[in-house]
Amino acid sequence: MNNDPPIEPIRRALPGRPAASAVFLGEGDFFRAFLVDGEWVFRFARHAEAAQSLAREFCLLPRIASRLTLSIPVPELAALDAAPPFTAYRLLRGRELSRELYLAMNDARRTDCAGRVARFLNELHALDPQTLADCGVPATDYRAQYGALADDAKEHLFDVLSRAERRFVETTIDEYLSAGQSEAFAPCLLHGDLSPDHVLFDEETGAVTGIIDFGDAMIGDPAWDLVWIYEDYGTDFLARLLPALDEPDRRGLLERVFAFACLQTIEWASDCRRAASDDLDEALAGLRSLVKTRRRRFDELTRL
Repeated sequence: MNNDPPIEPIRRALPGRPAASAVFLGEGDFFRAFLVDGEWVFRFARHAEAAQSLAREFCLLPRIASRLTLSIPVPELAALDAAPPFTAYRLLRGRELSRELYLAMNDARRTDCAGRVARFLNELHALDPQTLADCGVPATDYRAQYGALADDAKEHLFDVLSRAERRFVETTIDEYLSAGQSEAFAPCLLHGDLSPDHVLFDEETGAVTGIIDFGDAMIGDPAWDLVWIYEDYGTDFLARLLPALDEPDRRGLLERVFAFACLQTIEWASDCRRAASDDLDEALAGLRSLVKTRRRRFDELTRL
């Protein structure tokens, strides 16, 4: 992996600035990121789909930032036709609110953190997605997505699963589609990837201060924005978040959160098998664990 920064595009974007330091922040499936002069975060697209995501963020985030209490990245610099395309925003201060840091907090700070995230979700989900249509934010067709997953899993996954595991895959997808959960919500703007590495907090105050990485923003089911909170923080965070969430049908919401958690576990395992990924063993272990604990986990979640 080449961690060297593309210095010339950075210097052109910051005329009159030395761009004296460019520190590699990390790389994902879509972007490579660098911190320039301790102030600017430059994100370079790795492929065409990532470039489209950058363009959506460049359109979307400046429009919604003033409507949100927590800070979000606001791209100020962009070269969307460059090779590679990039955007840059001013660094948001704070560190990642990992599960370990969250669980080390006292009771009051945990409740405060969860409440701030709930307020962010209330504000984000209340935005009218129709007013943002020209930013190209995609609307998710869950029926098509998980209908295709049923076929994909049969083709790529079933030969390494037991009979009980195959039955779990089929039942999970069939129940989601037949129960009407794929349409049982009012579509809204989603962050799309609300996981601990995208939640920033202030170490001195212990308060959540910002949310980053809107590359997976979409129009869809608000339950999706709780999936990684459930998976990565656990039910303690959710139990503190839910009372502050604007959602009248809590049971229905949590049932869809659990359905999504099961579906994404199946989807990850199927994707790993198709791509011969090094993560296949981990993905299969997660699927097999879920098969064994599904009823207990469902009851634990929906009692919140």
